[in-house]
Amino acid sequence: MIVPERILQASRDLNRVLANSDAAIKRLDRGLARDGESVERALEKLKAADPHLDAMRKLMREDLGIDD
Repeated sequence: MIVPERILQASRDLNRVLANSDAAIKRLDRGLARDGESVERALEKLKAADPHLDAMRKLMREDLGIDD
C-alpha cells in the first residue's frame, strides 16, 4: 500500500498519544503509577487522541476523494 506522508505523520501523532495512554494505564494496573498518574488523568490523555483521530480520518477520506 502506498500512503502519503501527511497520512503517515497523522498516524504517528495518533499512535504517540495512544501509546502514552496505554503505558500509563498498564502502570496503573500494575500498581506502578508515576507521580501524578491516576485513572482520571489517563482518561484525559486518552481523550486527547480524538482530535488526532479526526485529523487522520479527514486526511484519509480526502486522499480517497470522499467528500462529506
